[in-house]
Amino acid sequence: MKTYNEGLGSRMFDVFNYALMVALCVIMLYPLLNTFSISLSDPDLIAQGKISWYPQGFTIDGYSFIFQSNDLLRAYKNTLIYVLVGTVLQLLLTSLFSYPLSMGNFVLRKPLTIFVIITMVFGGGLIPTYMLIRNLHLLDTLWVIVLPGALSAFNIIIFRTFFQEIPKELRESAYLDGANDMKILFRIYMPLSKALLATFALFGAVGFWNMWFEAMIYLNDMRLHPIQMLLRRMIVELKDMNDHGGLQRYVEMHNVNPKNIKMATVIVTILPILFVYPFVQRHFVTGMLVGSVKG
Repeated sequence: MKTYNEGLGSRMFDVFNYALMVALCVIMLYPLLNTFSISLSDPDLIAQGKISWYPQGFTIDGYSFIFQSNDLLRAYKNTLIYVLVGTVLQLLLTSLFSYPLSMGNFVLRKPLTIFVIITMVFGGGLIPTYMLIRNLHLLDTLWVIVLPGALSAFNIIIFRTFFQEIPKELRESAYLDGANDMKILFRIYMPLSKALLATFALFGAVGFWNMWFEAMIYLNDMRLHPIQMLLRRMIVELKDMNDHGGLQRYVEMHNVNPKNIKMATVIVTILPILFVYPFVQRHFVTGMLVGSVKG
């Protein structure tokens, strides 16, 4: 009887877990499906609030308006540059900084670790940061986007902890074979850290892809704006179409609901990340677990 109760409890727990996961999936998928449906639905039905999780009627005028402008291609190009350069720089600098901190005989290991932890608690603030970036002549450049986020205290601690778990005999053996620390890092440690690198590459890429506040503050040249700034500008213009005659004329001529254009812009903005994530997600759990046991 005891075994039966334990089996029943286990099955009930599994059913509850499955039901909870299904509910969470529905909750998370519904806003995406609703956004996609509105981008393709009939403007009159949108105005009546009849669109839920599937399109009603059909129109691609919202997408036509987006793709007829050169702003989209330019914003995509800028974003891809920021993502690629920023992610590579982030992984490279984090690895270079974390490697010596993982070595027990490194003289500055403790003070540098304390310094890194302090940056997690205290920050200079927006105005001092802006003044520093202005004095470094980084405004309206690629580097104003990729450099401030190139090193993260959280990433450094995770990388350092993971490097500490790699057997030190590998490093000592490489020393005996005449390898220096740079060769050890790039030929031994980095290949052994593929899951970790893939996970934090995903984090970095998503962070740079979604970055808009930094662009709004530091990039005055609209030709350098990323895709998220295009989305923000589109939403602001749709709220006050009198400030953008071309958009107002397009809405009136094609009988397009402004939400068609707004939701189409959202879909175009998030689509690349949705396609990339499934190829990286198999490394996600492993990368989050490795290096997180020891402090």
